[in-house]
Amino acid sequence: MREFLDFRQRAASYVLRRLPARPSIEVLVILHRDSPEAGVQIPGGGALAHETIGEAAVREAREETGVADPGFGEVLGNKLMRGPMYEHGHQVTSYCWLRTVEERDAWDHTVVSHDEDDGLRLRCEFRPVGDARIGFGMDRFLPLAAARFAAAFPVASGPLGV
Repeated sequence: MREFLDFRQRAASYVLRRLPARPSIEVLVILHRDSPEAGVQIPGGGALAHETIGEAAVREAREETGVADPGFGEVLGNKLMRGPMYEHGHQVTSYCWLRTVEERDAWDHTVVSHDEDDGLRLRCEFRPVGDARIGFGMDRFLPLAAARFAAAFPVASGPLGV
């Protein structure tokens, strides 16, 4: 007999960029200014009932970081977690990559939302993918995200992009 699980759906985002002056791919990370023990994380949060995973990923990236014009890339994979701390006993996080044209390297951001994150103070930083130091297993799909981003947006090698 099949078992159907009730779960909380979350979206997490690797917000990626490659600046013309820096050929390496960079990922946006967040640090909780009031809770340094939270470590290095990526934007993410619960999907609303009417949202696709892509819509939730873009919304969460905007809310948590104020990053410029995040564009959805694709869903990379999912992580199922279970435990009594989750409302339905289970949580599924879908990891996505997004592309941004953000030019700032680092900034402080205060979350404005209609949930428990409202007022959260975050430090946002772009780091090279190889030096991101993302914790809590949130880096699980980062190599795949960087590879898919690189394939979608190859470096132009000449004045005409060839």
